[in-house]
Amino acid sequence: MARPGDAFHYAVAILKGRACKTYFRARGRRFSAGRSLRVFGRLSVRGPGRVEFGDDVKVWGRVTAWTYSNDAVIEVGDHSVLAGTRFGCAKRITIGRDGIIADCRILDTDFHSTAVNRHDDDAPVRTIPVKLGDNVWVAPDSALMPGSIVGDNCVISLGSVCSGTFPPNVIVVGNPARIGGRVPGTDASVPTPAAAPQPALRTALPE
Repeated sequence: MARPGDAFHYAVAILKGRACKTYFRARGRRFSAGRSLRVFGRLSVRGPGRVEFGDDVKVWGRVTAWTYSNDAVIEVGDHSVLAGTRFGCAKRITIGRDGIIADCRILDTDFHSTAVNRHDDDAPVRTIPVKLGDNVWVAPDSALMPGSIVGDNCVISLGSVCSGTFPPNVIVVGNPARIGGRVPGTDASVPTPAAAPQPALRTALPE
């Protein structure tokens, strides 16, 4: 049974979603959303690029969809949930359908050059699109760095820092991120890595 007040909160969230569409349009933001955008928290859209949400997207916490170039595009697929997600987009960030994206950072640019001459105006800055497949769950405190590609059904574990390509149906862990196992119920051909050997316990105090 639904908790008392759920219907009211959902109605308010739908009204906030409609208000966001009107407000961002009035402010000249290039924002669009499909049917039933629900904003339970706060949605911030800034910058000259485009932000495109599909149908039935839900926003919890404070979501910052910020773009940094006219050509930048943030695309979020149908039925996805954003919960405190922070975007920094200079080119393209794509999230597929049915995503669960927690309080994490998704960046397609380093913003500053990693070269030693980073204070020079002509120092190169890495900018590479980021793409998440369908049904990806990204846990809190994670980061997806420029060039990250994450396959369908993946789980990005708490605090992982991702850079590179990850196949579908895997659990990603660590910093730097690596494949830690297979998502239950998916293709059994993806191996589950053996646990790392543990050092033997000392049975005597050091001299």
